[in-house]
Amino acid sequence: MDRDGEHERAAARVARLMGVINTATAQLVEVVAGVLANETWAVGGIRSPEHWVQWQCGVSAGRARRLVRMARRRSELRACTALFDGAQLTEDAMATIAARVPATRDAEVAAMAPKLLHSQLRHFVRQLSRVADAPEGLEHDDEARRDVAFGADGTRWTLRARLPLDEGALVEQALTAARDAVFRERHPDADERTVHRSGVSWADALVRTAQDALSHTAEGRPSEHYQVLLHLDVGDDTARLHVADAVPDSVRRYLSCDADARLLIEKDGVLAAMSSKLRTVDRRMRAFIEERDGGCRVPGCTQRRRLHIHHIRHWEDGGRTVSTNLCALCPMHHRMHHRGELRIEGDPSKPDGLVFLTSAGWPIEPIRPLPPKRPRRDDPRYVHPSGETVDWWSVEIEARSRSA
Repeated sequence: MDRDGEHERAAARVARLMGVINTATAQLVEVVAGVLANETWAVGGIRSPEHWVQWQCGVSAGRARRLVRMARRRSELRACTALFDGAQLTEDAMATIAARVPATRDAEVAAMAPKLLHSQLRHFVRQLSRVADAPEGLEHDDEARRDVAFGADGTRWTLRARLPLDEGALVEQALTAARDAVFRERHPDADERTVHRSGVSWADALVRTAQDALSHTAEGRPSEHYQVLLHLDVGDDTARLHVADAVPDSVRRYLSCDADARLLIEKDGVLAAMSSKLRTVDRRMRAFIEERDGGCRVPGCTQRRRLHIHHIRHWEDGGRTVSTNLCALCPMHHRMHHRGELRIEGDPSKPDGLVFLTSAGWPIEPIRPLPPKRPRRDDPRYVHPSGETVDWWSVEIEARSRSA
């Protein structure tokens, strides 16, 4: 047996197949970039571009995040993207680059990446992404080291934590429980014995943990528990929000939409009076809107608990807290609206009175199930699942009947 010849033939075939795979993946990422630019991912029931990629491509949440990240950075990492498009970089290599490499080091990484194994590339880009060494005086190998650092840079809030193993396990258990709770709210029809957490991230779990902690001191309200301070200067008759200079407009509007509010009356820079705390949406109105809407009003969203009550005309713009100006939204879609990613128009008092649009003005329609399709051998197309809610009990009964 000619082992050398077999090796060369196998290596040549692998090279050809990896070229096809790399080229196809690069084309897929290019399509995803177009979907991001045109917002064609925003259809009923789809929470994010990553969720759309999961649905259309039948991939895991982790791979969907990698594909979307590569698509978002195509215009920044032009040199590396050119190698990727030319089948000279694998998906794993490009995903590592997109996750860590700053745009200023694009050309440098492009010159090195084709020469490195993936493990070597990861080490290389990790060195590039280090912005500072650890503070002096800390022991790197101290297993008992405990520290938490967090803060905002104007656009994002970041958190870093280091804990001993036992305390870390406690935090992880709390996050797992919170993640399960979020999953059950988003997928109320899922079987309790089969908890699939599709679309629920650890970030969702962290936020839910914070909400649950606050609920013990905020009377258990389902919305996020913010107190908005409105400053009124009697000298020039102007008003401003306390958070106006601290956060972007979109965040300020999100915070003031469904929150506790308190009026601070000032004169010549001195506090003259302070009102009692009031709610932008009181309990009776909240109960009415929750009952009327039956859950988040966005097409395809199934969340029915922990809803926010949203002002169609924003509260800080003088929007009235009346039923014709209020609708129920889940926290995710509420935040998407105030970020400008979801437009809401119409009369919420009518069952079909609201229109939901993407930021580009495209209407969001509910997902329609796809008809069954059997691909031909000469047309090997991937047919993605319909995206309908799964009745796990029926699935289990059918599986048992087949195995019997």
